[in-house]
Amino acid sequence: MVVEWQATPGTLGCLRESVCPGVVGIDREAGMSGKIEDIQAIKQLAADWRRGWLTGDAELLLSLFGDDPVLMPQDQPPLHGKETIRPVYESALKEYDFSSESTLVEVEASGDIGYFWSTYVLAAKPKGGGEVIRSAGKSVFIVKRQSGGSWKIVRLIDNSDGPGEVA
Repeated sequence: MVVEWQATPGTLGCLRESVCPGVVGIDREAGMSGKIEDIQAIKQLAADWRRGWLTGDAELLLSLFGDDPVLMPQDQPPLHGKETIRPVYESALKEYDFSSESTLVEVEASGDIGYFWSTYVLAAKPKGGGEVIRSAGKSVFIVKRQSGGSWKIVRLIDNSDGPGEVA
């Protein structure tokens, strides 16, 4: 199945979550009885995710997903699997430079499952020139410990605070 995706102010949902997770925010202990090491590893995953978007590294972003991820952007159908997500991210990174302010609000882990959620303010500047698109919102990342012990994104949900604005 081919999913067509267009980068417009109203459909930047796929991108907004991309630069939201930062390392700023509430430094919580494991509320779901997860270990401190797990929380730190998930925070590092969030930092790597943000770095991938800010440096335009699609391969880094894709490497942070588990084997069968689902991306659930606002106002778009779900995207199943890395190879379905790949062209969306490659296209966005080819067309835009991203900057953001973000807050990592909460990180939790229990056993092999965890999550983090964050808020963001995003600016997407067209590389070919044009108006900057600004957006704000929040995202939820569901993560799972892999067999080697690393944490990977298995589900990603984005929700904007309103339509994007052209600045």
